[in-house]
Amino acid sequence: MKEVTNETEPEIAYYATHHGIYRPEKSTTKLRVVFNCSSLTDNGISLNDIQYNGGVIQEDLYAQILRFRTYTYAFTADIKMMYRTILINPKQRKLQRIVWCESEHESPKIYKLSTVTYGTVSAPYLAQRTLTQLSMWMKRLTSL
Repeated sequence: MKEVTNETEPEIAYYATHHGIYRPEKSTTKLRVVFNCSSLTDNGISLNDIQYNGGVIQEDLYAQILRFRTYTYAFTADIKMMYRTILINPKQRKLQRIVWCESEHESPKIYKLSTVTYGTVSAPYLAQRTLTQLSMWMKRLTSL
């Protein structure tokens, strides 16, 4: 997330609505921000309306379980922060703007999000496609 400073308003921009979910019992992330990219703009179109969802490239669950059982060893990983590690094209960041203030005593500031945002229709595809690309690169590296 980067603050927008001294930048003219782009011809096309989208400000994602969001709200916080406060969970005091959590030790790591007490405040989780939830984005709603389906909220309509003044012309009646949302960000999710204009995004390409990319389709489904992931195997169905049954095929994954069968393949998982064929190996002697397997590993799993927690990917809860995966979207925050996938950068989006800087030209597209104008479509992921938010208005945010750190405290009730500050005036709001405009930020643009630089990573894949949970709540966009393309997020699941981008995450899966990134994992697919990384695995292709690793296969190529290990075969050298």
